[in-house]
Amino acid sequence: MKGGLGLFLGRVGGVAGALVAGQIVLGLTFVVGARSMSPTTLGLIATCAAIGQVAATVVDFGLINYLVRETASGRITTDRARAVTAAKRPWALALLLFVGTASSLLLAPSAGVGLLLALVGAGIWEAQNANGLLRARERFAKASTGQIVGRVGGLVAVLVLALAGAGDYALATAIPVSFFLEAVLDRVFLGRATERHRGTAGEMVAAHRESVGYGMATLAVSAQQLDTPLVTAGDGAYEGGLYAAAGRLIGPLNFLANSVGLVAGPWLARAGTDPTALRGEERRVLRVSLALCLAPLLLAVVGPPVIPLLLGEQYRSSGTVFAVLAVGAVIVTLNQPFAVILQNRGRPQTVAVGIAIGLGVGLVATFVLSMLGGAVWAAVGYVISQLVIFVLLGLGARRARRDDAMAAAPAAATDAESP
Repeated sequence: MKGGLGLFLGRVGGVAGALVAGQIVLGLTFVVGARSMSPTTLGLIATCAAIGQVAATVVDFGLINYLVRETASGRITTDRARAVTAAKRPWALALLLFVGTASSLLLAPSAGVGLLLALVGAGIWEAQNANGLLRARERFAKASTGQIVGRVGGLVAVLVLALAGAGDYALATAIPVSFFLEAVLDRVFLGRATERHRGTAGEMVAAHRESVGYGMATLAVSAQQLDTPLVTAGDGAYEGGLYAAAGRLIGPLNFLANSVGLVAGPWLARAGTDPTALRGEERRVLRVSLALCLAPLLLAVVGPPVIPLLLGEQYRSSGTVFAVLAVGAVIVTLNQPFAVILQNRGRPQTVAVGIAIGLGVGLVATFVLSMLGGAVWAAVGYVISQLVIFVLLGLGARRARRDDAMAAAPAAATDAESP
């Protein structure tokens, strides 16, 4: 495949660098917010934000990832993908605003904070779609720039409001500002469509019918965001705040793994169906993921003494939570290539089922363990979930490669016998 390992590493490095930089800035945003409020208030705000993120994933249901793959493979144009997302926008935003308002007003520490957090789901949906359309056109640098600028905008917002003494409002404002700013900038980078298409409800429904596997997989992954609400439900908002503080700081490690998926999806789709070439590209993806495991291993060691210095003594337990979650991030990094390989080989349902089972087991474990030992024990549920996913996806990828090789052998023999 043209470009080889160097090009793939360059794209992964660029996307990973941007995602990690964005998550570091987002982590700093939470650090500033956490220092201006109690763990209890942080737990409530993080719970509302997590519900908004899950809601955005439910509403998208894998559509943007499906459109990215179809565009990369040349089966549809970027303008057609853009038209499909535009057709979905009105009802998607209306649903997200309704869910966000209902959940935030119920759980947020005040009505004003709740109204701000009600915008989180809509902001995430807009940002994910605009970013996906840029990736579909392989404009990774622009997509990365949009993410970083958006996160910096959120950091500026939380700094200004925290210094002004509006601690409770600082983080609740910064989160939606970050995503809406990213969405606006990405739309500017996209520019005008070269061909005018008007998306229809029928096209949207047809695309969703094909994206079910992607939707189940992304929904299962997004369900991990329910861990903070479950810790809050299991042992109170204080423990939920300790867990949320560590969980947000672990974000850069998980996005190292996600960067492999964002690049490897269209990369493997371009590799075509030649068995030898495809297996070679899959090995590259696996090697890169294995190398990325070093980062979470290192931070699992240095995190516990550093996090109390960042957040304050009231968050000391978050250091231990961080170490446990970092171990889980190692397994997440190893899971990502298996998921991409299965999706590219036409088995997204296997990914969805494996992730759903793993996260289901993990979330139950998180809730039960939080009742027994608070935030620290709850973090073990995350490790359990990723271990289950590792086993299921690893076995699935091995089976898929074996089945495809067996299917290709008779075809090759028939071609050899043809005159």
